[in-house]
Amino acid sequence: MEAVKPRAVLRSFRALAFHGENRGEATGTEMRMDVQQDIELGLAVPSIPGGPLQVSVLIKLKATATSEKDAKDQATFAGDYEAKFYYGTEVAEDQVAPLMDDSEYQYVLVAQAFPLAMTHFRRELQALGLDARQLPLGLQ
Repeated sequence: MEAVKPRAVLRSFRALAFHGENRGEATGTEMRMDVQQDIELGLAVPSIPGGPLQVSVLIKLKATATSEKDAKDQATFAGDYEAKFYYGTEVAEDQVAPLMDDSEYQYVLVAQAFPLAMTHFRRELQALGLDARQLPLGLQ
């Protein structure tokens, strides 16, 4: 019989920081967009006995759009996002620590946070005048 893996519940999601610039032409400019992502997971053990374990998912996204007509015409946007997952107080560190090395378990956590980050990221790109409709909302 397979043991049941402890389940973490997403309790908070927030944008930590974002910054963007688009000083180029506002209309009709064809731009090529490159997006980079960096995702980090970390397990936090409470300093107060009996507190819940927490997993933090940090997602850093950066987009650079370059005009196809003039390579000096660039727009950039970067956003950092954090999702916090909590375990029940009955879950111990020795149950969760091995799971943090399991790529499928990591995927389940990131797959819940990534669409939230990408939705905000796309909206901010569009506010800068960039067409971000082609960017995926989920993991690929």
